[in-house]
Amino acid sequence: MNIYKRNISYKDLTLNYKRTMLVLEGKYVRKLDYDKLPVIKPLRHIVLSDEHPEWKFQLHNYLLYHENRFWCMWSFGPEEEALVGQSVVYSTSRDGINWEKPQILAEPRDKGYGYIARGFWVYKNNLLGLAAYFTGPGAFGEGKKLSLHAYRWHYRKWKFAGVVFDDAINNFPPQLLEEGKWMMTGRDVLMNVYSLIGAEKSFDEWKSYPVVKQKNKFNFLPDEPFWWRQDDGNLAMLLRDNSGKRKIFRCFSMDDGKTWTEPVKTNFPNATTKFFGLKTSRNYRVFISNANRNMNVLRKQMHLSITHDGRIFTHMARIDIPNDEGSTLQYPHVLEYQKNLLVAFSRKKRIIELIIVPLERIEKLFAI
Repeated sequence: MNIYKRNISYKDLTLNYKRTMLVLEGKYVRKLDYDKLPVIKPLRHIVLSDEHPEWKFQLHNYLLYHENRFWCMWSFGPEEEALVGQSVVYSTSRDGINWEKPQILAEPRDKGYGYIARGFWVYKNNLLGLAAYFTGPGAFGEGKKLSLHAYRWHYRKWKFAGVVFDDAINNFPPQLLEEGKWMMTGRDVLMNVYSLIGAEKSFDEWKSYPVVKQKNKFNFLPDEPFWWRQDDGNLAMLLRDNSGKRKIFRCFSMDDGKTWTEPVKTNFPNATTKFFGLKTSRNYRVFISNANRNMNVLRKQMHLSITHDGRIFTHMARIDIPNDEGSTLQYPHVLEYQKNLLVAFSRKKRIIELIIVPLERIEKLFAI
């Protein structure tokens, strides 16, 4: 009997899925031995944007393949994250290996503001670049101003298109729901998490639905939500926890993002950082994250996990990325192209890099 259907109650769903997001290895794994994980070796390793001599900060990268070209954007700014003046840059490539010199996508027009890269969105045949506009330093807090902006690619230039939503920073670009509506997850200046649904007629028409508040009864600090549609039609969401537990929380929606079950802590480890995943053309889902939550290796390893049903993760491997003792690897974004995964990430929050991982190598390693 399939207990995960639209017509069951939220209470039943929460009770029956207390341990939904699991890492399995033949049987339930109670403690992962990260030193014994299998290793995936990338086909290529590319430095997309090396460290800048003046503005050191580079993070929040996003990938897209559009009109026979690879696109990547990221935040670019002074020494630290979310300082005044922080901008968004982009680069393109014909082959995913050789990238053009980064150019400005969006830079603040007002004194005291900065931008944070928020991803590409192909909307009504227009390529939009999304960027969160904030009063710095720091994007969150009481009295802050924060809004999501859109820039449109027009005649080989990015032009400001308008405000998508006020008091909002999305985590990933919108995805299509049923009946032509779009959905993305967002946070306000107080770090409350909600879903935005709409944009049927215009990119700035949205309705907000709460997911979980920053101050909640679940004893965690929600951040950087990531969601996808399950094979049964319902939505799943994973949430980073900033409270120090270094575990991922999850919740579900059975009505296309309008209401969500209460967040539940999973046993999926996380080094308190951003993660991303996608469903491959081979029908299994890959999930890229910093899974090693040991204090001495936080963000220094990147891992790839596999799930076939979108709920139970059955395999995990470490991605073989050269790294020195002091470097961190974080904020992966993934794109599949011609049976290869392109994974962009930031090293030390100062260098944007990209690796290419053939699906065949993943499948051989896990005997999929």
